[in-house]
Amino acid sequence: MTNFQPTMRRFITLIVLMGLINLMACSDSKDMEIQPFQPPSLASYQDPGTASWEVVPPEDLIDVCGLDPDILAAIDAVNTYSYAVVRYGKLCHEFYHPDDPGRDEMAHNFSATKTLGATAVGRAAFMSVDLPQPLTDMDRMDSWVGDITFNPDAKVAHVMAMVAFNESLAFGQKIFSYDALGTREINRLSDVIEAVIAQDPNQFDGATTTAEFAQREIFNKLGMSTSNWGGEIFGITWYSNLRDMARLGLLLIHNGIWDQRRLLSEEWVYKMTHPSFEDANTGYGYLTWVAANSNYTLPGFDNKIQTPLGSCQPYALWPKYPHPPSDSTECNYDGAASCIQAFDVGTFAAAGLGGQLIVGHRGLDLVIVTRNAGNLAFISTPWKLIRSALIAHDPVYSGDEVAFCEAYSSGDYAPDLVTNQ
Repeated sequence: MTNFQPTMRRFITLIVLMGLINLMACSDSKDMEIQPFQPPSLASYQDPGTASWEVVPPEDLIDVCGLDPDILAAIDAVNTYSYAVVRYGKLCHEFYHPDDPGRDEMAHNFSATKTLGATAVGRAAFMSVDLPQPLTDMDRMDSWVGDITFNPDAKVAHVMAMVAFNESLAFGQKIFSYDALGTREINRLSDVIEAVIAQDPNQFDGATTTAEFAQREIFNKLGMSTSNWGGEIFGITWYSNLRDMARLGLLLIHNGIWDQRRLLSEEWVYKMTHPSFEDANTGYGYLTWVAANSNYTLPGFDNKIQTPLGSCQPYALWPKYPHPPSDSTECNYDGAASCIQAFDVGTFAAAGLGGQLIVGHRGLDLVIVTRNAGNLAFISTPWKLIRSALIAHDPVYSGDEVAFCEAYSSGDYAPDLVTNQ
């Protein structure tokens, strides 16, 4: 039977949005203060739990996923890399290029592992709240591990934001430098996880190592049956198939909730997917890339980049400044763009060498993952690939990509944002 829930959801969204559009006609949306995210009920999110994903049949794609099957088929006919699309918690579409690993084969995710690592630290923090020493992102690293080779004042947050190596952690003094292999500081996060576990292994289902912890608390709970992560090289050693990559992305766009259970705190997910220290890099959260307008740094570039990081996607902005742990008094866009949005739905990505991507669009309840999309592929690459298939059936901007992108990228349009309203 066809699932009409997303269709009804889009119909209700249309009614609400028409009222919002009328309201915006009477006021400048850029004068609206961004509203902090209010977590909804656990049952508001859809996911497969631990069950296998079934691909939505092409004839049901419009009703179930709001995606056009003919446009996707045309994309597949010429596309040069594998990808999968998840929307409303459903595996809507997947395509495997003949030169790539197949559906059930594991492949190296390279630095996309870093976002998995931030998730693992967040899970350990969430589970440690009743232990003698709970873990938080504001803890000093030396309160958990010894022999610090980087700034001794560095907190867990500094390590996950790639700034812990700096001699000074003062505002305006931090320089972002990508610890690609993890050998400089982020491998110590594995030691942090194991120090947390050592307080009471029974609390962690008997796990003693980061690898065991990840298997039991992330892979098993999310039904990631085709994943392996040793944890010994924290930032680059996750192997998986595309479907498991998508499950991790879905957990994050759903605010840390899976199978109607909270696995991560909403605050932790928020910090992962928003800029950590705007003075260092507007495009990086906790071991996760985020969409930025300007003043962001990418690996291999010495200077900050002043052109938008991709098109037709909302930037990740905080509702107010300063915010913990940053001391920045604004978004650090230097007048290039507004620091205010109507909807707090900035795009984020886990990104690995060669185009191993997990891209999350919370405002569209959308995750796109890629395999071997190329060394130049980044946060907007898979979105640019498939967005015409989504815009074709958008409830407000059907087929009008220019109007859709203007509203969506400015943060004024988020038709599928799950809230508690």
